[in-house]
Amino acid sequence: MADESMEDLKILLVGAGGIAPEYVKALRAVGVQNIDVLARTEASAQRLAQDWKLGQAFGGGSITLAKIAKEYDGVVLASSIESLMPLMKVLADCGAHKVLVEKPVALSSQELRAFIAAHPKFDASVALNRLYFPSVSLLREHMNDEEVTSAAFSFTEWVHRIDANAYSARELARWGASNCIHVIATAFDLIGMPKDLHSVIVGKNTIAWHPAGAVFAGSGCSSKNIPFSYQSDWRSAGRWWLSVSTTRGRYDLMPMEGVTFTERGTVAPQVLMAPYAGETKCGFESMLGAWLAQEGHVLGLKELVSHLEAIEAIFGYDSTA
Repeated sequence: MADESMEDLKILLVGAGGIAPEYVKALRAVGVQNIDVLARTEASAQRLAQDWKLGQAFGGGSITLAKIAKEYDGVVLASSIESLMPLMKVLADCGAHKVLVEKPVALSSQELRAFIAAHPKFDASVALNRLYFPSVSLLREHMNDEEVTSAAFSFTEWVHRIDANAYSARELARWGASNCIHVIATAFDLIGMPKDLHSVIVGKNTIAWHPAGAVFAGSGCSSKNIPFSYQSDWRSAGRWWLSVSTTRGRYDLMPMEGVTFTERGTVAPQVLMAPYAGETKCGFESMLGAWLAQEGHVLGLKELVSHLEAIEAIFGYDSTA
């Protein structure tokens, strides 16, 4: 539902690629109507502005961003992964104060730590929309009211469907950060970051673009003393899913857009929430609302460092690479 308090906000959307229209739709859904777009080329910005009846369209990337960023109430960075850190540096240098940046922000924990150290007064909200799925919010409510006993998740990728030509070599080599972060960060956001983690990695160099491995299994215990496990086989069948068990029963998000519950002592799952079928991208409205109001659940850069460190442990990535 649109919020009248959002009507006067002026938002700059940086990036005119595939995810940009989803931001436009969700921004309008929460009440923001004054949206300008900036891209590397003016032509791509103008195409998006014309297609979605936006305000001004700018080209020039980071050079233009440095000139106009402070004219806006908020900036959404929705450009390519490897452009995110340079653009954040521009925003930090010009004193921008309300920034939402697409995942994973950085591809290594050390890279993000170095940025935070160099810009200690700057922070941004991280656009991990699965944290704001209605299904995840419902699960979070149940977890607050019940004793959580364990959790499990999977981040299996359909590697045969991934077009390696559409991504840089570094994005592909660190696909756990580029893409699987959606599942992993959601799991640890719910149960707490791992205080103990034992990982097994098999199939190194069997996927040409992801030499770190192809099969990932592991277990540990979170900071909230919740035991967890994961298993993902990129050479076989599977999907993304998340399961949380409590003394009442087990909650399954499979797919992650919906929730089923199996009561202790039974085997038949009950549908608590059918998979999301709204007009905007799942989680985007709640994510944007939390960011714009700076209320509720907002993940910042320091918290993201911990998630990247967990991903590096799960996949065996070099944190300095």
